[in-house]
Amino acid sequence: MWAAELSGNNLHVCAGVFRIVHAFVRLRMLGQAEHAATTAIQALETIDSRDGLPVEGLSVLGSLHLALALVHARGHDRAGARAAIDAARQVARRIGEDRNDFDLEFGVTNVEIQAVSTAVELGDAGEALDIGLAIDAEGLSPERQGRLLMDLGRAHAQRRHTGEALACLLRAEALDPETIRTHVASRKAIRELVLVEGPGAPPELMDLAERAEALE
Repeated sequence: MWAAELSGNNLHVCAGVFRIVHAFVRLRMLGQAEHAATTAIQALETIDSRDGLPVEGLSVLGSLHLALALVHARGHDRAGARAAIDAARQVARRIGEDRNDFDLEFGVTNVEIQAVSTAVELGDAGEALDIGLAIDAEGLSPERQGRLLMDLGRAHAQRRHTGEALACLLRAEALDPETIRTHVASRKAIRELVLVEGPGAPPELMDLAERAEALE
């Protein structure tokens, strides 16, 4: 079924699977998320090995590898997450540029942004900071730039670097207020910073916590 649909260049099918995978992750249905991502990846790789995927198809394939990395990271599968990131890097190198096919914003830069997020999910704050501080994301959307800054803030928070974490989170909020104020991970990081600082928490941090309703 997959091969038949894809042979008609219906890449929208797999782009839709990418979004379904993220929905499964939000619902903590990691088994279903992994199955959906893996099935779509296998279908695209079959087409690629036979006929070669167009660049739009490579964008979808790479994005699915990134989605699978998230699934593995949420499941604390370090090896699986790293393998998926490496697979996405290989696809990104084939494309050679940052693209936005199907609103996926896939390319070398976004792969590294996801590598930062994956490292933070796995508790590897040092690795996240090493990768993230070398990324130039100005060419991407405010949402992706904000996500990078949010994850850098989370990494600093894991290291109890309150000043650096707060600076990143405030910059992320300026770019993408909704993500910082509603994302579970950002609210958790803000709450942890407040707890670490205690009564001496900076006013800017307390104001951010109030805007994000992080203490409720």
